[in-house]
Amino acid sequence: MIQLSPRGKAIYQLLDLTVALLLLYGAGFCASALFQLPSPPLTDIISVEIIERCTERAFQLTILSGLIAAGLMMAGERLSVHSVLSLRRIWTALAIVSVALSPFDFKAALDLAAALALLLTLALSYRAVVSVSFRAWQTGLLLIVLSLIAAHLLEGRALYAARAFRLQVAFPIAGLGVMVWLMRRYSRVEAEWAADGLCITALLVFLAGSLISLGRLGLAPTVSIGATPLIPLCYIILAGHSYHALSSRNENASLASHWIAAATLFWLVGGGFLGTLSIQPAIGEAMRATGLAAAQDWLAMWAPLAIVLAIVNEGATSLRGDNRRVTGYVPLWLVAFGAGLASIVGACRGVAQIYLRELAAAETTAMAALLLPLTAVWIICLSAAGAGIVIYALGFWLRRTRIMVAER
Repeated sequence: MIQLSPRGKAIYQLLDLTVALLLLYGAGFCASALFQLPSPPLTDIISVEIIERCTERAFQLTILSGLIAAGLMMAGERLSVHSVLSLRRIWTALAIVSVALSPFDFKAALDLAAALALLLTLALSYRAVVSVSFRAWQTGLLLIVLSLIAAHLLEGRALYAARAFRLQVAFPIAGLGVMVWLMRRYSRVEAEWAADGLCITALLVFLAGSLISLGRLGLAPTVSIGATPLIPLCYIILAGHSYHALSSRNENASLASHWIAAATLFWLVGGGFLGTLSIQPAIGEAMRATGLAAAQDWLAMWAPLAIVLAIVNEGATSLRGDNRRVTGYVPLWLVAFGAGLASIVGACRGVAQIYLRELAAAETTAMAALLLPLTAVWIICLSAAGAGIVIYALGFWLRRTRIMVAER
């Protein structure tokens, strides 16, 4: 049994919610992958559109739940208990309703509800600024709100760019704020160095992510050529800052640092390499609606997800008051290697799709059969990541002790 304040219990409940939503996301991406087979086994049971809606909603709610929990931990006593409890109740109710309605075509309403809940979070936490990390977290949430609203005011390529902005800029800026806050808990880095590094890396990620997003609209050849060395350089500098903190670890035994390392690798490959490819006009156009574009988005999604898993690890460890890991190494390796290898195989599928579509002029119906060997390996990699999520959730819940709420 552990004794927590009402504030601590509310944060732990948000961590529970985050892990539950993560399970839904894992089930969703594994199920949607089966529809890439020549004869999908779930066609008679459910449509791919419903699974994709549920998966997208579960991903969004997982990220936002983890970020809200992180913000409450970062704010500490500067945010009133009443505000913490109110946010927990509102967000939990919104998550439950969103999951229940996700099979139906209520995307605009659910996105608007999420945006309003995030605005409420920002309003309540406006005066609770404790550090540069917290300000970056607030900025990231504001960018997420703007991207959620813009996605329903735009169409065509602009909509494509707005979605990329959320994955490449909004989520990373909020994630960087949390990442630097976590650095101070698992590393010996100085507070001033961490704050200065956050300002630099946030600006670089904003620049690189914005260029990648604008690449969805189509950049001029001179701009894309000029940005070619700039984008990977931005992510290399980010990786250097992350490595410096990882190389000067303290006695913190949670696996938060390991998940941060995984997030850094996802950013480095997804943004630095695939992002650079995607801004080249001809290559970017060929990548659209192929496994290459999907692999880029997949890595862009897993970087903030890895930070959320770091939040869950560190948050649960600190709330329990014992310096030991809450989840083990097995889910870490399964998720890191499963998601990473899935992106590599997915990129190979994308190259094969481009060849079959542009050069061999293969029909869409025949393409699934021709890609079957790569698709099978890709599904195996996704299954490994899904198994890692399941083991992560089981480890988190089985090691959860009963909570007794103290008066204060």
